[in-house]
Amino acid sequence: MNRRLIQLTLCSLLLAAVLRFGAASAHPERVKGVVLTVLAERREAVVRLDASGSKPALTTLFRLSPKIDAASLHEGERIVAGVEQVPDGLLLDNVRVVPATPPRSVLRSVHQLQVGDQMPATRFVDQFGRGFDFADFRGKSVVLAFIYTRCRDPKECPLISSNFHVLQTRFANGPYHLVEMTLDPNFDRPAVLARYGALFGADGAHWTLGTGDPGSVLDFALRFGLDPFADPRVGLIHTERTVLVDPNGKIVDFMDQAGWNAADVIARLQAAESHSSNVLARLDFELSKVAVAVCGDRVAGFSGLEDLAIVLVIFGAGGWFLQRVARKIFAEQI
Repeated sequence: MNRRLIQLTLCSLLLAAVLRFGAASAHPERVKGVVLTVLAERREAVVRLDASGSKPALTTLFRLSPKIDAASLHEGERIVAGVEQVPDGLLLDNVRVVPATPPRSVLRSVHQLQVGDQMPATRFVDQFGRGFDFADFRGKSVVLAFIYTRCRDPKECPLISSNFHVLQTRFANGPYHLVEMTLDPNFDRPAVLARYGALFGADGAHWTLGTGDPGSVLDFALRFGLDPFADPRVGLIHTERTVLVDPNGKIVDFMDQAGWNAADVIARLQAAESHSSNVLARLDFELSKVAVAVCGDRVAGFSGLEDLAIVLVIFGAGGWFLQRVARKIFAEQI
């Protein structure tokens, strides 16, 4: 509770500061480079910087200044920007897109899937070496997530797989199926995925771990907005997206966080199937998505309803304090 309160307090104060004052940069260094990946929900971007003077070309993860609209940055664009060292990393600011862009053939380009679209019929291989595609799961609701077995961050892929274990228990033998697709298909072959699944108690009858031809697997991930990029320090840098699919193979929702709540997911799927569902769990699901969209992954995994209550208390207390200060200043001036 204390950790959540601190995170939400900082998030609320940061949001208020950004809305009121914007971000300030002292003496940023100007750099040029190519945008490789945009992690919109984290407000981060991976940029391959050009060599400059004695500095070699370098691929770096940057935080985005609050003044930058993450949606305005796109993979493959050449940019000129300011870079400032901040306590938690490097801050990218004052970004200008250079008109001349490199050929996009060096980057993957696919049709992005949206809510309401049908799942593609791409063939994959599961942890037992058996072929499958998503048509095999028709008649069942599907929860699809993306992981890789060498992920070292306990708040990312291992957390998703732990949540899948909870879902597997909750779903029991119901009309549901869990699918985790690898983002590292060259390494995560069937035997590797089988060992990984065993760590989380994956039952192959209800929980599939998928791999396949690397090009097909990565193109499939990109259709959901995931374009993993290898970083020698942390492994694969990638966005988070869990996909909810109805029994007819239609995409019904996305969750762009790792720490979602199993009860909320079940409620969302039941609503999509026209079954009665827990209204509070549905509300919690939607509020959690909003919290992550505003504050990023640092609040992922917490209760949306609790987060809303805490944020309202924070802003209410802040408003009361500012009102008292204003009254005092006004009284002194009379």
